[in-house]
Amino acid sequence: MNQTMTLRHWPVLLLTAALFGSSFLFINIAVKEIPPLSLAAGRALLAVPIGLLMLRAIGLRLPRLGRAWLPLIVLGIFTAAIPYAAIAWGQRHIESGLAGILFGTIPVFSVVLTPLLARDERFSSGRILGALIGFAGVVLVIGPKALGGLDGQLLGAGVTLGAALAYALGAIYARTKPDIHPAQMTAGQLVVASIVLSAGALAFDTPWQLEPSLAALGAVAWTAVLSTALPVILLFWLIRNVGATNASIATFFMPVVAVALGALLLGEQLPWQAFAGLGLILLGALAVNGVIPGLRSSQAADGRAG
Repeated sequence: MNQTMTLRHWPVLLLTAALFGSSFLFINIAVKEIPPLSLAAGRALLAVPIGLLMLRAIGLRLPRLGRAWLPLIVLGIFTAAIPYAAIAWGQRHIESGLAGILFGTIPVFSVVLTPLLARDERFSSGRILGALIGFAGVVLVIGPKALGGLDGQLLGAGVTLGAALAYALGAIYARTKPDIHPAQMTAGQLVVASIVLSAGALAFDTPWQLEPSLAALGAVAWTAVLSTALPVILLFWLIRNVGATNASIATFFMPVVAVALGALLLGEQLPWQAFAGLGLILLGALAVNGVIPGLRSSQAADGRAG
């Protein structure tokens, strides 16, 4: 069964997008002084207490060690450890607004992969068209003119796209575990990510030798609390209530926040190709959700065909 968005879901989705979108600005500030793995580890470590407090506030706890932790390990790797590290590394080579645009391709991956991995969703003409439009936007954004033809930027863009792919896979997997409460998912995946990323940071970054400024530390704290713990809870809530594909639409609005903050606060000036690509990605979001006139009926027809 394909779940649909209602009016009460949109404020949650837009707040989720705004909180996630602000992370690119603060990662851009922090990564200038803190190596990517250490930054990602700090983001996860600081977010863990928030996740655990929210879990306790609603009277729940994490499962005992054993098989029940396997889903949380998968979520921790795909929705936290890989994206946090990849985004931080990518932003050493590309601007925060461009990183936000590229990470906003999660719905493109989700639309293609969800019907293959989840039994209760299937391909529809509207969603396929939306994915194609979104993909065209990605091609425009990472084209040689948009990135200046620099190898470092191209690699940074590719790593950021890898983060989007990992997140899409994790979100789809989360939907297959309806018995796990969103708060348990949040706290569990943060615990797993903090362990994985801390091990990587200790092995490669020698974080004990770092001397970051208060601004960099504050940026990490903002990213951990307001751009990680809170929006992750909201996203898992959306996945359970409107489905992985619809929930991933939050990432279409997230690039708008990232681009706006990058331009206003960091003085970033992206080429016109990046903005044109963003427009196509947003148009793809509308097609994915059946908002574009003429596509809603085709999605409904596809749903009845099964």
